[in-house]
Amino acid sequence: MANIRQVAKMAGVSPATVSRVLSGDPGFSVREETRRKINDAVARLQYEIPVREQNQYRFGCVLSDTTDKYSDPFFVDILVAMENACKSKNATIAIVKSFQELDNPQILQEFIGADLDGVFLMEHVSPKAMTALKAHIPHIIFIDNDEPAYNFNNVGFDHTTANWQVMDALLTRGYKRIALISGSSPKMPLANTIRLVTYREMLRRAGIDYDESLVKDCGWDLDLCKKQTQELMELPEPPDAIFAGSDSLASVVLGTLYELGFRCPRDVGVIGFNNIDLSSHMVPPLTTIEVPTADIGTAAVERMLQIIKDKDTSIRRILFPTQLIERKSLK
Repeated sequence: MANIRQVAKMAGVSPATVSRVLSGDPGFSVREETRRKINDAVARLQYEIPVREQNQYRFGCVLSDTTDKYSDPFFVDILVAMENACKSKNATIAIVKSFQELDNPQILQEFIGADLDGVFLMEHVSPKAMTALKAHIPHIIFIDNDEPAYNFNNVGFDHTTANWQVMDALLTRGYKRIALISGSSPKMPLANTIRLVTYREMLRRAGIDYDESLVKDCGWDLDLCKKQTQELMELPEPPDAIFAGSDSLASVVLGTLYELGFRCPRDVGVIGFNNIDLSSHMVPPLTTIEVPTADIGTAAVERMLQIIKDKDTSIRRILFPTQLIERKSLK
């Protein structure tokens, strides 16, 4: 049976765009050519479009970035898992927006007026938008929120353990000049993230001084990641390993190292984060951290329905374990 990612690939758009077009999102503007490509892909793949049934639960989702510009598949994978989980539970993801879009009063009004039973937040929204969501939507669950949000349920993974796994893999292999290229959420600078705190603490335990010149905040921008990789390798003492905050960033790092004449892992090791589908096909195959996005998406839907059906008012943080996937990009 075809899924929404296959439809998106055939149509040449993001899964989120497919979801919003097929759900009839009234606030989503798309060219007719794009709409035609999506409908053609649906027909050719015989994709079964979810149809709202009687008494069906309606949920909204707020993505972590502008959907058509967000290149990292991490949150899209979670969204696809949520949509799949909804199919068997008389529920649907009825509307998808980015957190920036909810700063627009008209779009915010469309969102809260969509007759939703609950909303999944993949990113913090503005205080004004949050006030409106709480006033009009009865149930809110955060997805992969690594900030303390003690008033809300959260489904994600243990960020401290996951980043510890990365640093442990690097340090036990003898790397000492470990660079970090990553980003953070729009509401939090990289310096305040669990990732950087864990990075610094693991260096301290290994007796390695923290070197600020080895830490780069690319804001998840692939072009900036390329530039920063070049800057790192031009240092008088370049890194012997690079920790990329996502596999998408790691792919840019690997390509840039190749262009500069460095070989991985002979000259410099690279480790990523997320274990996206392409990671095993990179050159060399990327060592990374497996984050169970499908489990996160499924559990989020199950928790939402438990809250609604069982009237469960408890606040839970459901964190899934991560796993180091060893390939060929580290010595």
